[in-house]
Amino acid sequence: MIRHSHHNHSASIRMTFILWLLTFVSISFGAHEVSARDAQLVADLSENSVSIESDFHGTELLLFGAIDGMQGDDIIIVVRGPDVKIAQRRKSKVAGIWINVETNIWTKTPSFYQILATRDLAKIADEDTLQTLGVGAHNLALQIAPEKDPIETGLPMPTVNGMVGELTANMSKIGLWGAKIDTITLKEGALFRSVIDLPSNVLSGLYDVRIIHMRDGMVLSEDNASITINKGGLSATIYNMAHQYSFFYGLFAVIFAIAAGWLAAALFRKK
Repeated sequence: MIRHSHHNHSASIRMTFILWLLTFVSISFGAHEVSARDAQLVADLSENSVSIESDFHGTELLLFGAIDGMQGDDIIIVVRGPDVKIAQRRKSKVAGIWINVETNIWTKTPSFYQILATRDLAKIADEDTLQTLGVGAHNLALQIAPEKDPIETGLPMPTVNGMVGELTANMSKIGLWGAKIDTITLKEGALFRSVIDLPSNVLSGLYDVRIIHMRDGMVLSEDNASITINKGGLSATIYNMAHQYSFFYGLFAVIFAIAAGWLAAALFRKK
């Protein structure tokens, strides 16, 4: 369940502020040509906080803003969730049975990574520019290391370039990574809007939102926003207990399992 208190009112206030700022920028520059140094960008979200409860099935957030731009300008929006460690396993058939033969650990990997753009990234900027900006899975400075010492296992040392494609595919399958092209509406090189889709399996934490204004492959301006995702209700209570009182939580889990087993056995004996 997501909280939407005063949703329409706050969104209306933010949109009014953006329109006022756009008007101010337009008056300031008048009919002068806009250069990269003069470019302005302002953006905001319809909601900056999301509460995850037991019946949470994902949600959509509206991102809107304004640029002091021209027809044909581009916008890139990058949403990045908190970093996590991700295990990537490779299975092989041994004696007729599929088993894990190799496990590598991705470190400092975004748990959520979504790119929205006015068009294909390759048409917006060249690879060197995207790499400088850190936009795209191959430009995230990811790190990977084997779970076990390669000397002991005899397996080759994993490389980021050789395995990032598989990581991207796996994260895309579960809806946590992806690029959505032509998902930003830009009107007359001034007002823009897009929708950030948060699936039901997002983690709690702080999500960074980058909004980049580009023209002819060059960055003109950039703005940032953030989304805070918190667990709420019973799930939050269980989550906090598990992390703050791990010993008592583990003890309770063991007692609960024993009690459940005893109850099941007693019911079967009666039958």
